[in-house]
Amino acid sequence: MRSNYFIYILSTIVVSLGGTVYTFAISYFILQATGSSVYFSINTAILSIGAIISLPISGVFVDSVNRKKIVISFEALSALTLLFLAVYISFFGFNIYVLFFITAIRSVITPVISNAFDASLTQLFDKESIQKTIGKIATYRMTILLFGPVIAGVLYGFLSLESMIFLFLFMQLISLFSNVFLEFSEVKLEESPSVKLDSWFKSFGNRLTAGYKYVFNSHTLKQLMILSVIINAVGAASFGILPDTIMIKELHFEPYQVGIVSAIFGVGSLIGSLILSKVKITNPFKVVKYAFIGVAILLLGFTLPVYYERHTILSMIYIAIIGSSMALVFQFISIPMSSFMQKTIPDDYKGRVFSINGTLSMVLMPIGTLIYGFLYQLGIYFPVNLFSSIIILVTVFVTLNKYTLTRSADEYHS
Repeated sequence: MRSNYFIYILSTIVVSLGGTVYTFAISYFILQATGSSVYFSINTAILSIGAIISLPISGVFVDSVNRKKIVISFEALSALTLLFLAVYISFFGFNIYVLFFITAIRSVITPVISNAFDASLTQLFDKESIQKTIGKIATYRMTILLFGPVIAGVLYGFLSLESMIFLFLFMQLISLFSNVFLEFSEVKLEESPSVKLDSWFKSFGNRLTAGYKYVFNSHTLKQLMILSVIINAVGAASFGILPDTIMIKELHFEPYQVGIVSAIFGVGSLIGSLILSKVKITNPFKVVKYAFIGVAILLLGFTLPVYYERHTILSMIYIAIIGSSMALVFQFISIPMSSFMQKTIPDDYKGRVFSINGTLSMVLMPIGTLIYGFLYQLGIYFPVNLFSSIIILVTVFVTLNKYTLTRSADEYHS
């Protein structure tokens, strides 16, 4: 499993770096070329809609088919979409609707890869030390995300959009060829459905239903799903649009300034993942509860530079501090939740449970993203974030109550 660690880290590094460059280029280009946060939020909403469509199918798929083959095949498809987009822009120029089309295709492909990897972590690494392993992986990923925006901001000033897409394509191919050498431990998966169409649909429906029954028969997972649906509808939708909108549209930061601030966000993520790679958590849900309270508080402070005129440097410092603090807190949500699910869910159900969690967490995100994009376009920032913070706090205290915290701790240690 040691060779798996180095291969997985290499794959994580190149995909994270390439993805950061690509996301920065696309986000900045949309906001700069159109001046509209609505187009930006439409592109973000498309990502959510595609994931909602693909995740239920991918969950059954991942629990039925060799997971390594899934990763390799879909990474190849991902590379092809990047090649098409780069070639199209080179010959015909940028077209927002072509971008939406490619975003839609990639929104179906990327969740399948992520779900296959999420379901396979205990096949690749030791189950008993999975929290520390996830923390270490996150540390490497966050290190790349720390420097990625700076690199992207500098490259944006020298390279064309299609050149930056080609760069991501190169990174994607490195990841693809690296993952060929990953060794997955054997896991007994359910037999593939019958080739007859009616039998296939019946088998698919039964497996999907079995996944939902598993989730809703578990009190802790059920509370986790409710939490994911509501929090992602307000918190994730807000944070996904707000930083870039404020920095580019309201404060008129230059590309390298956006890159520097975004990179400092990564410092918070890096610190959080480093801590969690060293510290053993005894009650993941308790940590998640306090982290969400922190998110609700920090979300209120993000919009202040819009209302109080300050020198650009001071605005950069303020947003960097708030953003890095939120990024740190997010690590105390994602890593403990992932660790809990990895340790408590049987391997042959992981694909479906992870996909159900992903689907439910995204089901309201497209609507939330579009609404938030429209409200931010109108310049309504603090009232929107105040609403989000209240919703987050109420949801957290209702779902992660004392009974849920006690029960989740017992399941985690059993």
